[in-house]
Amino acid sequence: MNLSNTLSRRLSIVVSMMALLFLMAACGAEPEPEPAPDVDLDALLTGAGEVMAGMATAKFSMVDELESGAKFFGTTFKRMETDVEAPDSFRMVVDVEAPGFGFVEIEMMAVGEEAYIKLSADAPWNPLPLDQVPFNFAGLGFTLRDLLTTLKDGAVVAGKESLDGAQTVRVDGTLSSEQLSALISSVDPGHPVSLNLWIGETDHALKQIRIAGQIYDDDAPETVRLLVIEGIDVPVDIQLPDLGSGQ
Repeated sequence: MNLSNTLSRRLSIVVSMMALLFLMAACGAEPEPEPAPDVDLDALLTGAGEVMAGMATAKFSMVDELESGAKFFGTTFKRMETDVEAPDSFRMVVDVEAPGFGFVEIEMMAVGEEAYIKLSADAPWNPLPLDQVPFNFAGLGFTLRDLLTTLKDGAVVAGKESLDGAQTVRVDGTLSSEQLSALISSVDPGHPVSLNLWIGETDHALKQIRIAGQIYDDDAPETVRLLVIEGIDVPVDIQLPDLGSGQ
């Protein structure tokens, strides 16, 4: 066998292997969202609003994806876990990074008009004015329903996506920051905000909200907050702390 034939055969093998690897990579790639041109957007958002307004309890989490948002009680916000019970009870645990202390857990809870905060796991509970709670949890289901109604104008169906094994419809829209004031306390007005919502295709439950843009003046323009609703009408345990025992 001459040198030319040997090189030609080796080149053919290399090309075949590259083609096979390309095919395998293509098969394992993340699928593109399926288009959903036939979704009735108004009915979808109305249905999702009814589900949220009817919920008795909820569990959800939120992260600042780039950690570029405004300071949280002087600390860098990492992650929040929250339980809510209608009409006006909540328990919220926030993981933050505090200057000079490292990672710290801030906890807040409220029932009715009483709210409390402790600034670390070992700290005592202290009263907290409700207007200093970063979210308005009273009537949360109705607040989310009204937000979905507000979003109808100008919103578009972006497609269908699988989210944690469930088929969802993604809806994209824009609002101004002040239109989120019923949900997020002390927002600063005048900032354009992009919203992506993931809504269950069959149960119409709101699964996720991505909020991109400034809601506070101190947010970086590229700030993105992702709120994940992890359970609706699930067991929660929200009780005011026993201040006598410090628990």
